[in-house]
Amino acid sequence: MSAAINAQADWWKSPRIKKFRLNLIREIPRFPNDRTALQHMQQKRLGAVLVDYINWKSRYVGIRPRQIEIESAAKFDPRWSAMSKTIEVFLGKVQRGDDLTPYLSLGPHTRGYSLAANVPGATNDDRQSDKDFLLIRKGYHHFHLGIDIEKTGYAVRTDDLIFAEVTRDKFKVIAIFNHDVFDQGSAERKRLDALHDNIIFRSLPPGAAVMKGPVMSSGHAMHVFQYAQYCGRLLESIDPHLEDRSYIEMLYRHGNFDPPSKPRLEWHFLHLDLIVYDRVNKLAFCVQQGWN
Repeated sequence: MSAAINAQADWWKSPRIKKFRLNLIREIPRFPNDRTALQHMQQKRLGAVLVDYINWKSRYVGIRPRQIEIESAAKFDPRWSAMSKTIEVFLGKVQRGDDLTPYLSLGPHTRGYSLAANVPGATNDDRQSDKDFLLIRKGYHHFHLGIDIEKTGYAVRTDDLIFAEVTRDKFKVIAIFNHDVFDQGSAERKRLDALHDNIIFRSLPPGAAVMKGPVMSSGHAMHVFQYAQYCGRLLESIDPHLEDRSYIEMLYRHGNFDPPSKPRLEWHFLHLDLIVYDRVNKLAFCVQQGWN
């Protein structure tokens, strides 16, 4: 077997991949934040760590400008006009590409990875303890509408929430709900379910079938799992070439940069985008874009 094939087979042993894996583990907030939870994560293979990281990071949204679309269910809600000034301020930030983290749930800040969700015999409640159930099943983020930012850096928590479908370039407001929407069987949850079904099915021809919010047995969204697998394949195929001078030169010239004599290349995520980062020259090469 040639040296090149050997290098490809042992890609996951490279110092660059090992550092990437450990950096992901350090970045994810653990609950409980103790040695046991850390050691549990450190024993995981890279593929499982990618799933955990992407699941956690997907609960945020990338910082970039977005076009706004507003569903009629939001426009005709009496709260839309009653809170018009607050909503206008918030949507202005969406359009400008401001950081929307202050308006999101506080959960991901401390519960990016729950030990209880990742041990044998975990209950359904345990498996959801480090996940956003409605984001997984519906694809909707929820945002608080407090106009004031507290000293903690977060918007004032409000009972009324904007639910929105967020992609890289669009922010589609679905409706306004109160916190009852998180309770199974509540009137607000039933209203969300009906709106979600209406949005999904209205563009489909009669008789068409659709899989709504597929979820893996671990409780992760299927698209999170698939994206983690795809990123793993990209790491496997590209990492061995990051020691190849001809490949490095091609990478820089493709980005219209002069190749440095000794680049220091590392793997990182920029939100959900998988990137190769040159730490010396502070250049980022996007390998794969995430979905928001």
